[in-house]
This record gives sequence, structure tokens and C-alpha cells, in this order.
Amino acid sequence: MAGSIAYRLPSFQRRNLRIEYVGLKHACPENVYVSVSPDDPALWFGVLFVRKGPYSPGVLRFQISFPSAYPQRAPVVTITTDIFHPLATPLTTYTHSTESVADEPVSARDDERLPPGGFSLRHGFPHSSGTQAEVDDVGVVDVLSYMRRAFEDETLLDEIPLEDAANKGAWHAWRSHRARRNKPSVSPLMTPSLTQATAASSGTSTPVRLQSGVARRPGEWDWQGVWEERVRKGIRASVSEHVLYGGGETGDDLIRFLDMDTELLEKEAS
Repeated sequence: MAGSIAYRLPSFQRRNLRIEYVGLKHACPENVYVSVSPDDPALWFGVLFVRKGPYSPGVLRFQISFPSAYPQRAPVVTITTDIFHPLATPLTTYTHSTESVADEPVSARDDERLPPGGFSLRHGFPHSSGTQAEVDDVGVVDVLSYMRRAFEDETLLDEIPLEDAANKGAWHAWRSHRARRNKPSVSPLMTPSLTQATAASSGTSTPVRLQSGVARRPGEWDWQGVWEERVRKGIRASVSEHVLYGGGETGDDLIRFLDMDTELLEKEAS
């Protein structure tokens, strides 16, 4: 099952997860649907229908894996739909450390890393990642609500600092997109100028982009139009008939869509 992490939980914790899953019938965020694996109560499958915001009208599949320390430690959320998002590790990336602030993906210890498609919770739940033993309880409803906001709320995307991003390229592309739209909510303190960033990295007063033969870092690339193109492509793919009705390509056979006739649906509704 691509991107999923399996945990072996004691019987009392499996029981608690079943109880929490039943409770989702009344508490699950709107437009979020979740199903639990019949073979493993620590592995849940879900679908998020994005109804507003920059990722609308995407249909995003995800998986939730619960560690043995849950709820003192947050579950691992994996976005199995290929989508360009600052908090979602690219599906083609091996692993990204939850504690690293480097520009490139790195290999990390098992308790630090996100799998391909891993959704970073560092911004929403600052103490949920890493090896800290004493943290506040992290409930699945809170995680689902935060994930929904991350795809619908532009202001939340503006607040994410670079060190909390799982996809550095998407972070830079989003800020380039927002800067062109002249949104004041993007703080200049969070988005250093190209000249400042390149001078600091090279130890000179000359921007790296003007120096020949010097490799650029992600913050020094030309991100114009990248966010719009990548996100639009991901949304189109997520709602395509092949993805919606193809079935099982992400290892999720529990949540399926039926291609039903509109007239038939209207008759049944009446």
C-alpha cells in the first residue's frame, strides 16, 4: 500500500480507535469522509472534497496511520492524490525529515520522517512531530479539520513558515503567486527578497542569479506561474473519470465512486 505506515497497536488502543471512529459520524468535518480498514483499525482511508479556496474543486484521497503513542503523538496523514501543496511531501520524493529546514529532501530516522505524500502537521500542531514525549493530545477530528483548512483557507497557507513546509518548492511557488496578486497578508518578514537570500547564501553582496555557474536554491528560482500550473494540473487529475472511477490505484478499495446517471439520481432523490 503506497505511502502508508503500519503500526501494531495493543488491543485497548485498537478498541479506543474504533470508538473514536464511531464518534466521527457526528463530529467529522463537512466534506470529509473516512473509512477504517477492516483488517487494521490503525489504518484509515479518507476523501476530502474541496469546495472552496485555492484547491477547489479537487477531490483528494488520504490515509491516516495511528502510532502506538496516539493521542499523545499525532497520526501520520498521507495524501495519496498527487497534489502540489506546501504541507504535502511530493509523491516522488523518498522522504522528508519533519525536523529539517534544508532545501532538499533528506533521509531521516523513522520517528522523524514523512513518507511520500506525507502531510506535515508541524505548523498546526507544533509539538506533534519529533521525539518529544510530553505533548497535548492530538485528536483525529482536529487533524481532519486542520487538513481541510490547509486546502481551503488561503490565510492558513500564508502563515506557514518555510521550516514547517514539507514541499519547499510549493511554499516558494505559493508566495510568488500571492505576491503577484498583491495580497498584504503575506508578511515580507517571511519572504526575504531574492537579493537578500542569495547574498546571504553566497556570502557576497551580488545576487547569485547574476553569477554564472552557481547552482540556485529553490528560493532563487523563477516561480512565476508554477503554482497555478501545478495545482491546476493536480485538480484536473483528481476529478478525472479515470481517477474517480478507475478504482484501487492508490491502494484504497474501501472508498469508491459510482458513475451514475444524473437523471437517475434526481428520480431517486424525488
